[in-house]
Amino acid sequence: MFRYLCIFMLFSLISQSDVKLGSEEEHILEYMYTFFNSSHYEVVGLLDGEPVDFYSSVLKSPVPKKIWNEKERSFGNQYWQDHITSRQKIDKWFLSSAEDLKMHMTKNQSGDVVQMRFGCKNIPERNPVHDEETLFAEFAYDGETTMNFIHNTNKWTPVDVAAQLIIDNWNRKRSIKYQITNFLNVECYQALYNFQKFELNATQYNNSSDPLIYTVPRGSLKPGHNNLTCLVTGTYPSSSPIEMNLFRNNVNLTEMEGVRSSGVRPNEDNTYQLRKTVMINASESEVYQCVVNHKSFPGTRKNTWEVKKSEESSGGIKSSFYWTIEPLFFLLAVLVVVFVVWFFKYKWRSEPNRHLAANPEENAALGVQDGGSLIDQGGETTSVDLSSEREDLTNAPDAEGENDEAYGSRGSSDSDLSQIQQTLLEFNTDPADN
Repeated sequence: MFRYLCIFMLFSLISQSDVKLGSEEEHILEYMYTFFNSSHYEVVGLLDGEPVDFYSSVLKSPVPKKIWNEKERSFGNQYWQDHITSRQKIDKWFLSSAEDLKMHMTKNQSGDVVQMRFGCKNIPERNPVHDEETLFAEFAYDGETTMNFIHNTNKWTPVDVAAQLIIDNWNRKRSIKYQITNFLNVECYQALYNFQKFELNATQYNNSSDPLIYTVPRGSLKPGHNNLTCLVTGTYPSSSPIEMNLFRNNVNLTEMEGVRSSGVRPNEDNTYQLRKTVMINASESEVYQCVVNHKSFPGTRKNTWEVKKSEESSGGIKSSFYWTIEPLFFLLAVLVVVFVVWFFKYKWRSEPNRHLAANPEENAALGVQDGGSLIDQGGETTSVDLSSEREDLTNAPDAEGENDEAYGSRGSSDSDLSQIQQTLLEFNTDPADN
């Protein structure tokens, strides 16, 4: 009895003085335990939904997630380390209790998951010792709540009738109930108060160097247009909303006008950033504004960007001109090269045809191809000019000393063909061979 009286008096002092820090707003500190098996579990501490720390069966020590506990020299690190130590008994009890609960309610040996959630919250104008909404502890099996802890009676009550047997066993163990009650009524609220104080100090420290706002124009794939990006970075914490609006000529732009938002994202230093982008027409004179509201700022911040037609338009026109003209020059150059290649190739192929006989039969007899080429016995092709030979054949007498009148029609005798072939063979003979 004396023990609980001391707890009540201690908590009364906390609730009357310390917790006034957050009396205007509701705050909650909770711990989420997840048990997969005896060798795999995870624990995360959350303050107003944001991670304070995290550790698991794989990690050797908890990992801090706040500015005020991330380093040994951080102003809240020492208290956080002490709080981690005070939670070790609860951690060990959870592991043994989760194993016990899983053994009693096993549905699937390989896939069952046991979870525990407990913590505290301060609600304005309420005494947390006597309010059921301010303290909570519960177990869940495969995502469904199986039991709750009622701190006024210091007993577990079943939600799932299958957990009744194990609840009767737990309620008989006074040491376990005392550890839970003591942690919820004292340790949890002390941590909630101190964590709130650290958060406030971190916010004030961050406010000493106000978040930065940038308005940056960037190029766009669309000719004659640019992307205007407004970035605010260095805000803290993420639970404090960042309000950013883009205006064109004092008209608020929305997603319908093409505004794209990155959403709130974390930085490496545990601060946060938000950026919004809109496409602007470089050929029009317009005034853009980026308006940002955040509790880090004493008032509204405005960044103005004016698009001047005389400067920006010329740049947009030049960009559009080059995007249009350069491909035309390239296409014209390709056409010129193709035409030159075609012209010389056609000229080279057609020039020998002027020396061919008009009679195709004579060409066949001479072994000449359509391109004016002669195929020798070795299979090689040689271009030959037959104009002089045709002239000699026209004026030369035949074997009987008479002029072959039939030759006027480009005919020839066997002896003439033999003489021509002999002449061609001599003509094709390489002088180096002689």
